[in-house]
Amino acid sequence: MGFQQGKLLGQFLTALLLCGCTAAAQELYPVMLKQQPWHGEERSLRYHPEGADFVIRNGSRRFNRAIYGSHTAFRVEAGDLPEFALYMPGMGGNLQIGLSRGTKSLWLIKAQDIIARYTPGKMSYVVHDPLLGKAALHVVVLALADAEGLILKAWIDGPVKDLQLVYAFGGASGKKFSRSGDMGPDPESSFYLKPEDCTGNQYSLNAGAFNLKYAKASALSGVFPAKLKLSDAGQLGSPSLFQQSDAVTQPAVSSTKTLTAGEEQYVLIREGSSSPKYNSLAALFDASEASREKIAGRIKINTPDPYINTIGAAISIASDAIWEEPSYMHGAVGWRMRLNGWRGPYTADPLGWHDRAKTHFRAYAKSQVLSPLSGPVIPDTAFHLARHQEKMGTSMFSSGYISRDPDGKSIRPHHYDMNLVYIDELLWHFNWTGDLKFAKEMWPVIQRHLAWEKRNFDPDNDGLYDAYAVIWASDALYYSGGAVTHSSAYNYRANVMAARIAALIGESPRPYQTEASKILKAMNTSLWLPGSGVFAEYKDALGLKQVHPSAALWTVYHSIDSNVPDAFQAYQSLRYVDESIPHIPVNAKGLDKGQYYTLSTTSWMPYTWSLNNVVMAESMHTALANWQAGRNEEGFKLFKSELLADMYLGGSPGNFVQISHYDAVRGEAYRDFADPVGISSRALVEGLFGIVPDALDHSLVISPGFPAAWDHASISTPDIFFSFKRKGKTEQYTIMPEFGKAMTVKLRVKALAQSVSSLKLNGSRIDWQVMPAAIGMPVIEIKIPANTVKKISLEIVWKGEAFKTLAVRKQYAIGDRLQLDAGANISVTGVNDPQKMLSDVKFKGSSFTARLGGARGSKTAFIQLKMNGLSWWYPLCFELLQPVSFVPAVVQEKNKLLFAAVNHRGTAVKGFLKVNGFEKEIVLPSNEPVQISISERFVRTGTNTVSFVSGNEEVFSDQLINWNVDHKDIHQRSVDLSSYFNAGVTQIFKNKYLSPRPQEGPTLQIPWQGIGDWPHSLENPDIDDTGLRKLAGSANQISLPQGIQFRTPGNMDSLNILFSSRWDNYPAEKEIPLSGKAGHAYLLMAGSTNPMQSQFDNGKVIITYTDGSSSVLILRNPESWWPIQEDYYTDDFAFGLKQPRPPRIHLKTGLTESGLKRRAADQQAIPGGAATVLDLPLDQTKDLKSLRLVTLANDVVIGLMGLTLTL
Repeated sequence: MGFQQGKLLGQFLTALLLCGCTAAAQELYPVMLKQQPWHGEERSLRYHPEGADFVIRNGSRRFNRAIYGSHTAFRVEAGDLPEFALYMPGMGGNLQIGLSRGTKSLWLIKAQDIIARYTPGKMSYVVHDPLLGKAALHVVVLALADAEGLILKAWIDGPVKDLQLVYAFGGASGKKFSRSGDMGPDPESSFYLKPEDCTGNQYSLNAGAFNLKYAKASALSGVFPAKLKLSDAGQLGSPSLFQQSDAVTQPAVSSTKTLTAGEEQYVLIREGSSSPKYNSLAALFDASEASREKIAGRIKINTPDPYINTIGAAISIASDAIWEEPSYMHGAVGWRMRLNGWRGPYTADPLGWHDRAKTHFRAYAKSQVLSPLSGPVIPDTAFHLARHQEKMGTSMFSSGYISRDPDGKSIRPHHYDMNLVYIDELLWHFNWTGDLKFAKEMWPVIQRHLAWEKRNFDPDNDGLYDAYAVIWASDALYYSGGAVTHSSAYNYRANVMAARIAALIGESPRPYQTEASKILKAMNTSLWLPGSGVFAEYKDALGLKQVHPSAALWTVYHSIDSNVPDAFQAYQSLRYVDESIPHIPVNAKGLDKGQYYTLSTTSWMPYTWSLNNVVMAESMHTALANWQAGRNEEGFKLFKSELLADMYLGGSPGNFVQISHYDAVRGEAYRDFADPVGISSRALVEGLFGIVPDALDHSLVISPGFPAAWDHASISTPDIFFSFKRKGKTEQYTIMPEFGKAMTVKLRVKALAQSVSSLKLNGSRIDWQVMPAAIGMPVIEIKIPANTVKKISLEIVWKGEAFKTLAVRKQYAIGDRLQLDAGANISVTGVNDPQKMLSDVKFKGSSFTARLGGARGSKTAFIQLKMNGLSWWYPLCFELLQPVSFVPAVVQEKNKLLFAAVNHRGTAVKGFLKVNGFEKEIVLPSNEPVQISISERFVRTGTNTVSFVSGNEEVFSDQLINWNVDHKDIHQRSVDLSSYFNAGVTQIFKNKYLSPRPQEGPTLQIPWQGIGDWPHSLENPDIDDTGLRKLAGSANQISLPQGIQFRTPGNMDSLNILFSSRWDNYPAEKEIPLSGKAGHAYLLMAGSTNPMQSQFDNGKVIITYTDGSSSVLILRNPESWWPIQEDYYTDDFAFGLKQPRPPRIHLKTGLTESGLKRRAADQQAIPGGAATVLDLPLDQTKDLKSLRLVTLANDVVIGLMGLTLTL
């Protein structure tokens, strides 16, 4: 028998859509998360919240928490363990503390029990150890507020006798580390007290004080609680050993002081040669703490969730840390440099630092280029045309361009368009402040910017803009002059806002209104994908001018943040994120499993830095987009997930990390990076608390984004106090705006129940209105006119039942009838079917029915519901499947084909299962997977067409793959392609691909060798086919382990590939005549692809029959089109394949990889490159006519090296 039927085997379960996943609760259509831990890790929470603090017990890391003081690059390095370092910048020394009693001593970091507490802006420790007896040692460390220095306080709590604290300080080398000693790029050991770093240190001691000269001209001074001596930094094995030693060539200072109950000991180390008296240190410590408290207390939050309550202080400290007048920095630690982007400056206005925002914007306004008014477009040959020439006076670096340094200093080219985000932040500043005087001052800057953007990035005036490195994720991101969603969205909002500002300051709004209308129309016409419900990533400028449907996170959140999509488009776009962007579960002991996740920025492959990463700022911006679209539960879940992943599970407490631990290639890196600080500020204030002022319109919209389970929440900022309380069906809101500008308050809240019983403002009745475009739940708006009252107290009493979710299944089959009942007293009054999947629509009263059709995939439609004066749109979201589907086994057995056949219709169906000549009548029950095993006799190596033909002649087919099949005795015919070859495979990256290329404006594009990107424009892997040619030998033939043979020349000088490309170097398509009959085609192929062509059809192979019909193999990155120079890295989370790996032949060695192995190297580089074996089932009853090789995508080269036909 070639067939077995039975109940579904366990190995199929993870492959089925409804299996292997856990639903994250609350959202109408919860995201399905993988149950297996990420990369097999079993994690635990490192930190837990206590009030505003992040607390860890017996942690293991040193120098993992930066403590900031003055607004410079100086910081104190602290961590889980009480050992400290100073970064001046440059290594400013290491401070250690030890315990000593009699003959016993130990350094504090080795104590038996250490509780470390990060109170944003300081570190505190409580130490227990047998040396302490029943006493506890307390240590607190701060950075000075007004100088570059550290101040420490220590005291004992409990009985103590004959116990000394030993202090050790040394190792000031002045060394600057690769990323300023930041977490990830630089090792913890950078800050160790190393004897070699003490060489050359010159100390001058005076009782308990020292002066130190180091690193040529640098100086430090210190004050300790007891007399100092110089000890040997090579004798740090124990405090006693160190204290008793004498310095020779590697000096460090030591001080020993007996601990006395009730007495506090202080240590001060700071830059410079002068130091205060010891008796002034307590006051200095208190002043530093008061300064810290003022900053940390800027944002106060109170919620039912302790993991959220810490963020107010944490974000206040981090925001302050990236400020260095006159501008915000790119990072607090690593990447601490001045740049007018990215999202860091967003932090200012939501946190009430409007003065800093104004200073920042004014400083960079001075760095805007004024002339020339335009310049020539010059792709830079030094970078192989990958970027525009970085020379002042060229097109990009002409009037309107804003340089990277503020205050007009060092105006020079830089390879990013940071104008867009700088202007967007400026425009948000006007939303927050309504400062028309400043708007008028900045108006010429806005005008020049918009003209610069239009001139450079929309030269064809179609309303769609290219993106020239305009966002953080821009490294390796290039669009070759194409029409890009995120840059077009930025420009849309900029023109909308410019028109508003122009009208308010006496300028003409018309040019900007016209441009905004043009952009919106063009985006909806050319970039919106109605079948998918998302804006395309971009549209090609050249070639077939195709749209790229695999949108990145930035495409979704930027379009929403810029108010481009309507409410229905925004909701669909976020459903695209739910279904198409990789979700990585965040699991740990102590957390509810399946509740939390983070996101990869894309699903693009192969891995290239910045194009598929896991990044806090990207997830936070996506959380904000969810809140902006009214998806409160999903917004909160993602927001909290990021806090858990980065602040509690991560390496640094309360950290705004750049790159997540869950980034499979880079790993966790950087602390308090400006990008996440800025966008998290917005996510907290504008998203979670929903506070969005539009002071230009004198209005303040508050749309709380709280999860439904919360019964209270409050926030206090310099601009507003807002609180919410719920008891039963009564909700109370208190609002106290302090914006300094009268604004009408518009409070928008989701309906708690089916009707409003009463609504009162400060005890008096007030009206409300429904928000008719609300999706998911009804939303009411309460308007409180400006200057009505200073303290707004609103009470809403709801009555009736809470709204129930409709019984929408997760999956339906094409042709099914969708039948829903909205519930008692709820009327269905309308339908919106943007994806055109509903027909025969009927609704009356609470009943709704429709026939489902169209293409398979994730679908969304909307029905309008009304009840008791409330009106809203309910989304209908599900996966639409073909009625019978086939799910392959996770692991295929050798010489078999294992799969499950699933009937998705409501009743059982009888029909014939057909596979490669095998045919058997079977019955498929409704929605019960049936295991199928096809034996060797009927299984083909590679792709097998599986069909089910129902009794009424409906045919449902799919193609399943198993390369682990032997067919050494197959009848095969290797076609001689030598007369069609037009190159050697090693030539692929030796060419110059010069045309066609965009000509009209500056753009980022692939380098002329056809590989690399604009930051890596000289990349050129060596392709070496000597192993393949040697394997072919004089027979000009190779054989795969499966028995498939290919003709390929063994002669080293012979051409061995037919290349096709949209480049002029090779034909876009080429036809090869065929004859005879065949049941299968095997192809040996090699070529190029890149992440900008990922999740996209790069080309196709068409085999045509004499009757005009054809069979087609789509060459799609990543499944069926692979880059010659590397394998795809996969981890089944951010990087996944939808079908098995094909065999690959290593060109340099002749080694064949079966496709069953997964190689471990991050980049998956293959020395010498590799060809790929692909296949195509054919109709062996028909006569063959030809094979046509077609390239569809720009920037790629597709090559055919061998063709074998089998029966």
